[in-house]
Amino acid sequence: MRRHKDTETKNWALMFVAKIPLIWRVILISMLGVLAWLIAFSRIVLAVDIQTADGVMLIMAGLFNGVCFLLNTGYQLQGLIRHRMKWNVSNTDLVCWFCLLSAYGSTMWIQYRLQPDIADSMLLSFLIVIHSIHAIRFTPVVAISLMAGGSMMYALLIPHQTNLFIGAYIATQQIVLWAMGMGVLSELLEGQKLKSLTAELTLTQARLEESTRLEERRKIRQDLHDKMGHELAAMNAHLQILGRKLPDDQPEHLQAVSDSCQRLFSTLSEVVGELKQQTSGHFYDHLLEMIDKVPGVDIRVDSTPDLRIKDAVIASQLLCCIQESLTNILKHSNARRADIRIRNDGDDLTIRIRDFGDSVALLRPGNGLRGMQERMARIGGSAAAEALDGGGVAVTLRIHRRELI
Repeated sequence: MRRHKDTETKNWALMFVAKIPLIWRVILISMLGVLAWLIAFSRIVLAVDIQTADGVMLIMAGLFNGVCFLLNTGYQLQGLIRHRMKWNVSNTDLVCWFCLLSAYGSTMWIQYRLQPDIADSMLLSFLIVIHSIHAIRFTPVVAISLMAGGSMMYALLIPHQTNLFIGAYIATQQIVLWAMGMGVLSELLEGQKLKSLTAELTLTQARLEESTRLEERRKIRQDLHDKMGHELAAMNAHLQILGRKLPDDQPEHLQAVSDSCQRLFSTLSEVVGELKQQTSGHFYDHLLEMIDKVPGVDIRVDSTPDLRIKDAVIASQLLCCIQESLTNILKHSNARRADIRIRNDGDDLTIRIRDFGDSVALLRPGNGLRGMQERMARIGGSAAAEALDGGGVAVTLRIHRRELI
């Protein structure tokens, strides 16, 4: 019974943590770091004489350590939010290196000047441990080397025979906190990957639904044309044969039936024509339906609502290219806004998809551009991409105007 209760408590705790948004978990870890710094800083204040210049310098060093922590935390969070919860590992992040090395240096100077006992040395080590969370900016090899090296250098300043054990303990604390940060980072990256896959699946599903509707209409049109049209033509031929065999004084009823058959044949042709037009459909409406299912990006369309594409295959290929552009924006760009501009430029129809992100990843080979170029080539068009001076990427689709109704 007790084990069952403990399991329920554990599950409740996991559910509680899972409900906390990831960004708030990052902030929570940062706040715990601030609390640890306050404990260590309070011990410095109590251990020094603030009436002396040396005491003031030690307090200033402790404050400088805290400023480095807040500066690095704010810098990392700002980058995380600016890049829409994406993270870039970099061993050349100068701001992070400056804050970490400055924090380590100030802590070692405080230890050297105070020469406290072992207990206070352990408390002062908080000023090193809390900064290990920022080592997630680096690759694991660089991060672990930095933490282990800093811990051992700090331990060498402790005048006690157990200093190496203390250094190993501090290094272990740093690695544990770093591993927690890596866990949050891993969850962040997986969440972003899942978000991109979900957005791509949503767009693909929208195109699949549209393709299914087009195929159903095409089949209905083909059945009406091939089957009913054939039967009506055969019926009309039989009526003409029958008319030649009947006496000349009885043509009225036969002529009425023949006229009805002709009208029915004309009506069928009109219905087939309307279905063909619906199969091509309102390109603009289909485009809006697809855009409505794109999450997280404000997409603005600049076009005439009555825009139609005569050929259903061309319309489908153009929509597929636009979908590929939007999918790439979701996967590779940090843009919160995108514009789709459709214009008749001379003899060409031009579709321009522009994002307002800060990445040019869409220009790299294999990010969908080659596929768009192949699609457009199959329908006699072209696709190109360019980096914009104001940031972001523009993809341009171009096809001859004769495909417009």
